[in-house]
Amino acid sequence: MNNPPFTVRNPEFRQTILGHLERQEFMKHIGCRLTIIEPGHVEAVIDLAKEHQQQIGLVHGGVTATIADVAAGFAGFTLVGPNEHTVTAEIKVSYLRKGRGSRLRAVGRVIKAGTTFHFCEAEVYCQDENGVETLIAKATTTMAVILVTSY
Repeated sequence: MNNPPFTVRNPEFRQTILGHLERQEFMKHIGCRLTIIEPGHVEAVIDLAKEHQQQIGLVHGGVTATIADVAAGFAGFTLVGPNEHTVTAEIKVSYLRKGRGSRLRAVGRVIKAGTTFHFCEAEVYCQDENGVETLIAKATTTMAVILVTSY
């Protein structure tokens, strides 16, 4: 699905996002990184390890929700101005299948950009040992656009 054309309000959005991600210690801790950063579209990946599992060896639902939130949130962030930020106002995650494999990949997209809220979605895929990806979760989010004067 192609994203609609969006207005980029901060031409430095990629560098700004990478700087923000560098300061997110939790994202570093779980090994989350961004592989695609385009207007209204961000992809994130996590190479899975034992610490990402719950008690029976499946990907923990919190890890799945986190990568969905990151991809959707930064997709929204690509469309804010230089003194603005996005924060999650609402997220709903639907878990469609169990996650077991070597990598999670989340595809975040802006569905509708606004001045105070962006409506976004994310699909989370789990890659098995053969490299086959399966859709395991889908999230919808509301991202609030806030003014930030300093970090």
